Amino acid sequence: MAEITKPAFFAHSLKNGSINEWEPLVHHLSDTAHLASKFAASFGCGELADAAGLLHDLGKYQAEFQTMLHGVVAKVDHAAHGACYARSRYKLLGSLIAHGIAGHHAGLADGLFEPEGRLARMDATLDGIVATAESDGLVFPVRPGPPLFERSADTGFQMAFLIRMLFSCLVDADYLATENFFVRAEGREIPPRGAAASLTDLATALDGRLKAFGVTEPGSLNARRTQILGHVRSLAGSAPGVFTLTVPTGGGKTLTSLAFALDHARANGLERVVVGIPFTSVIEQTAQVYRDALAPHQNAILEHHSAFDQSQIDGREARAKLSLAMETWDQPLIVTTTVRLFESLFSNRPSQCRKLHNLTRSVIVLDELQTLPLELLRPCVAALKELAANYGCSIVLCTATQPALLADPPGGGRPFVNGFENVIELAPDPPALFKALRRVKVEAIGEQTDADLVARLEDAPQVLCIVNSRFHAQTLFDAIGHVDGARHLSTLMCAAHRRAVLAEIRADLLEERPCRVISTSLVEAGIDVDFPLVLRAEAGLDSILQAAGRCNREGRRDVETSTTLVFRPADGKRPQSMRMAIESAESLFRTFGDVATLAAVDAYFGQLFDRKGDAVLDAKGILRACQDRVTTLDFPFKTIAADFQMIDDYNLPVIIEWDDTARAAVKELRFLPEGFTPGGAARRLQSYTVGVPPRARRLLIDSAAAEIIDRDRYGDQFVVLTNASLYRADIGLSWADPTLMEAEKLIL
Repeated sequence: MAEITKPAFFAHSLKNGSINEWEPLVHHLSDTAHLASKFAASFGCGELADAAGLLHDLGKYQAEFQTMLHGVVAKVDHAAHGACYARSRYKLLGSLIAHGIAGHHAGLADGLFEPEGRLARMDATLDGIVATAESDGLVFPVRPGPPLFERSADTGFQMAFLIRMLFSCLVDADYLATENFFVRAEGREIPPRGAAASLTDLATALDGRLKAFGVTEPGSLNARRTQILGHVRSLAGSAPGVFTLTVPTGGGKTLTSLAFALDHARANGLERVVVGIPFTSVIEQTAQVYRDALAPHQNAILEHHSAFDQSQIDGREARAKLSLAMETWDQPLIVTTTVRLFESLFSNRPSQCRKLHNLTRSVIVLDELQTLPLELLRPCVAALKELAANYGCSIVLCTATQPALLADPPGGGRPFVNGFENVIELAPDPPALFKALRRVKVEAIGEQTDADLVARLEDAPQVLCIVNSRFHAQTLFDAIGHVDGARHLSTLMCAAHRRAVLAEIRADLLEERPCRVISTSLVEAGIDVDFPLVLRAEAGLDSILQAAGRCNREGRRDVETSTTLVFRPADGKRPQSMRMAIESAESLFRTFGDVATLAAVDAYFGQLFDRKGDAVLDAKGILRACQDRVTTLDFPFKTIAADFQMIDDYNLPVIIEWDDTARAAVKELRFLPEGFTPGGAARRLQSYTVGVPPRARRLLIDSAAAEIIDRDRYGDQFVVLTNASLYRADIGLSWADPTLMEAEKLIL
């Protein structure tokens, strides 16, 4: 082993460099502390984050770790000592940073503070490590100041949330400090970190786009949209807080909410806009609308969604700590899925939590809020309230069917336990808007067999039929596939395929050609198609009204001839996950003459929440688990992350070589050309995957219908369909095997 010269303690070594070029440990600790403090200052916790940065690698002062850098011994736990010191020196304040210090590589754990746990085992050696660090010139931080937060009714959740945000600051700082060292060691310049354009640039571009729409005919739908836009923007100077934008489908929410967010951020000195959208199919459309509206600043939009586990892919690359834009969210406009947003807020993994501190001082726009799973609704509301109360965020809740989430609703509605308070409605007189923008009749027609539906589809030249499962969609399509203009849409088609079919559908509608579409619910939220007739399988009222938004969307037809018909499939099997929603909606057809009103929507959510019960709105007991541990701050972070799954029917991606782009990316994964990165290939392939149940994917692999690409390099991340006959140009992935078919029947 080479003789160690001064300094004697190092954070990182270099494979091909002299030991004198290695990074001194005290430098890394100082650099990490500086960055972490800077990040956490945005929510008033700079001192806590500074202490976390100085302590996070304290265990690297162990002789065993320094020896390990020379390749002599195996892996050494270097994270627990700093966490142990924080708790013993700073007591409860130390517990706020101990979780992040101990988990800055492996993630936030359960039971960290147990008497016989990981930290307890470090007590015997802690004094010696501290003495060694002091001899190296490390100045230990004094007791950091406590956070000055607005106290929440869910105090335990509030503290767990703070720990996760401090963890985010530490992880990002550690990644960046490490990256900067290696970049300098390789003689390269440190890449700039920051936005491709400012919020002002984006707002200016959007203003130009909106002015280009010109004067609209008085009383027209576009005139109404312009009126809504003007009213909403007039409220942009409001102080940060929680806002609702309750506008009927087709009222222009996409650009109106963006305009408000940009204006509001500039008026209040906020740093970015984050838009959460429920479905990837809608993200692609929304991101394209934004790119068109914000030209020439398209590169300032970060579109973050992927079927692949990015941490598993990029973790296998040459340097796992290199910063990725998708992990840091440091662009001015982020478009992501609500699943990714909320699962990150409840995650315990460093790669998912790294970006969280960049949510501070942001405008967070949530589109189609009613799609949040009821079983996780209270934790979701608690997270949004915490971001607004203590992290400088404004929350904009957008939907045509606003769920009843207010603590003290006007008009004596059902109060939501620990719901939103002091909420500002941005839309001008929502009840009047719903009346003025009424463009469709919604009627219940009772039971319909597939034969009944086929007859209706054959009789109507342009019709959209939405059903509750991919299996039913394929079955119905096969029954009408011979009819002129028959088309199919479901998530059994990859996104690139769906985009191509949607373009054909829009062209057919515009040219008034026959267009008969069978779809799953993916077409409901935000997909801009306009049919004279919509058939909707029974569902919750929010889904029914979203489906109705695809009927006479542009208001060019008479209301009386524009109909959405709600039917009960003759098989009588209601999906268990939808049963209460269906029953609540069913009763409203008997109570209200017109269910497409705000009064009906309020009644629906009130009835649905009553049926579910407040406990079911936090079915996994996440808030209770936090409150039970508020005195010790020993929160079960790993369990919470596992419990907070917004999609119960977890699917895994299968790559479809739909076109030359997909085929080229798959070829790169196989043959690794110069300059190739797996993360880059994954981003190109995200439009070419179909999600299938884990058992179904395993059956495809075992039957040689699909292949795992280079398992040794990527694990099982990349599975490509090799039996091309299973993917049809009209319906996408088709289940020829009966076992696969049975698995598919379970998927909505």
